[in-house]
Amino acid sequence: MVLLYFDWFGSLEELKEWEETQKVILAKNKGIKFRGRYGPLNRKFHFAWVFETESYDKLIEVLMDPKNPPRDYKKLTHGAFEILQGPFP
Repeated sequence: MVLLYFDWFGSLEELKEWEETQKVILAKNKGIKFRGRYGPLNRKFHFAWVFETESYDKLIEVLMDPKNPPRDYKKLTHGAFEILQGPFP
């Protein structure tokens, strides 16, 4: 599992549009599932996107592909990844 914590300074409609674009891009890549947007109560971020992926490297490759729409740095200013290993028996 990979969590991407981020702050968002655009409108909710713009965030939903961005997410729909990302869902289409991610759906084309096997081994990556977008699990939704969550509100982290114990982190200093507005939101967290949750991904289920076989490979962190593959997720980064897909998210950073130059063919994707450019990120608006005024709206999505910064973020931080948290990578979870498991589940363990």
